[in-house]
Amino acid sequence: MATAVRLSGITKRFGTLKANDDVSLSIRAGSIHGLVGENGAGKSTLSNIIYGLIRPDSGAIEIDGKAVGFTSTRQAIEAGIGMVHQHFMLVPTLTVAENIILGREKSSFRLPMKRLEQEIRELGHRHGLEVDPCAPVSSLSVGEQQRVEILKLLYRQARILILDEPTAVLTPSETERLFVTLRSLAAEGRTILLITHKLDEVLAVSDDVSVMRKGALVGTIPTSSATKEVLARMMVGRNVLLTTENPSQAAGSPALRIDRLGYVARDGAKKLQDLNLTVHSGEIYGMAGVEGNGQAELLSLLWGTYDRQATIDGSITLDGRSLLGMSPAEIAGMGVSMIPEDRHKSAIIADYGIEENLIFGRHREHDFHRGIGFDHEKIHRNALQMIERYDIRTGSGSNPSIASLSGGNQQKIVLAREMERPGLKLLVLAQPTRGVDIGAIELIHRRIIDARQSGMAILLISSELEEVIALSSRIGCLYKGAIRHEFPEESVRNGRKKGSGFEKEIGLHIT
Repeated sequence: MATAVRLSGITKRFGTLKANDDVSLSIRAGSIHGLVGENGAGKSTLSNIIYGLIRPDSGAIEIDGKAVGFTSTRQAIEAGIGMVHQHFMLVPTLTVAENIILGREKSSFRLPMKRLEQEIRELGHRHGLEVDPCAPVSSLSVGEQQRVEILKLLYRQARILILDEPTAVLTPSETERLFVTLRSLAAEGRTILLITHKLDEVLAVSDDVSVMRKGALVGTIPTSSATKEVLARMMVGRNVLLTTENPSQAAGSPALRIDRLGYVARDGAKKLQDLNLTVHSGEIYGMAGVEGNGQAELLSLLWGTYDRQATIDGSITLDGRSLLGMSPAEIAGMGVSMIPEDRHKSAIIADYGIEENLIFGRHREHDFHRGIGFDHEKIHRNALQMIERYDIRTGSGSNPSIASLSGGNQQKIVLAREMERPGLKLLVLAQPTRGVDIGAIELIHRRIIDARQSGMAILLISSELEEVIALSSRIGCLYKGAIRHEFPEESVRNGRKKGSGFEKEIGLHIT
């Protein structure tokens, strides 16, 4: 089989960081090639080099047997390469057809939109990517927006498609439909580079899989001879426990109660509608759902950061005391901790060191004070204890900036700070392992289970169904701001069994 992409000795440095280290890789034409690795392994840098977003410091690139040296994405597009980024590059106010032809208009006069819309409709039908060309992108689901992104590449006659974490925000049924499309495109002779952290998915759809670690290519193997255990070991450099040990435990008394909760934004949009749920002490209540169905608004209410001009109905209580209207400091004082979905925006301060970040939000606690100032020796000892307990890899220096750490180690710091608060009753976890390495996920899951075993009430909000199923005692399916269906503990436990089809069952209730 011919080679679509050949990379030879690709090296790229950013200051002292070697993001790609002498990478040589061949991708067969007409194949689906998986690319996996931990955060910071160099996957995105390598794909951006292929797409012309970044120029390598050294090395050579061949596309369809011809040497190239892209200095822009336009040159890559003209060579038949297209890329769907993890965060879609669509204009919400334009229609599907307008987004697809944007930047490819061939005339300065009035465009023949009816003909173009029909061409796009036929293109979508041919590849199983049906979407209304006349619909504004703002009205589409996440899955439909992804179809538009792929259609945009096909309209531009891309032969090599780079997909960066394409299933990150898709439901199981949308993921299955995407894989059918990818197999169809490969059968037509197109080449697909699939970048993902979901090992089950790369095993299900790819022909070959390459593993990167610390900027270097560890190896490429046929997917038919790969397993999750083999790939995880190649990614991390050690054996990784891929299943979460989750012993059963009887739940205690109700801790968090949410009754008939409604949230209407200042523009009139209904974000939460008659939301009801209860989280008991000693249990993990998992909330499954596609992002954008009210999760962000619920989190803002639980942490006291919601828009005060929104209209709120119903109640949120912890041990019978209302949380509504309180400030984050007051809510924390009631025994609540929050792991926010975006650590960079809401949980860390990059310019400060590890020791300081480990006490942010806890800086009022007496243990960290001496007289009218801080007790820096106690703050230092606290950091040493958390570093050991949560296996935080700090690199060099006694108190390095948190910005110098990997995403997984930053998340461990947030987790350590929030889970070790004294008097903690309720832990709210929002996407606790987003952007986290597979090795760090193993430890984070273990700490979450430990917290539940100690009697803590935990609300877990995650778009990763595998994570929700592995950790939860019960699961509620969130759709359009309400719990559409709730799975009891017995169903969840049975759903953890291999081949149960539980993810698909959950998917039916969140779309």
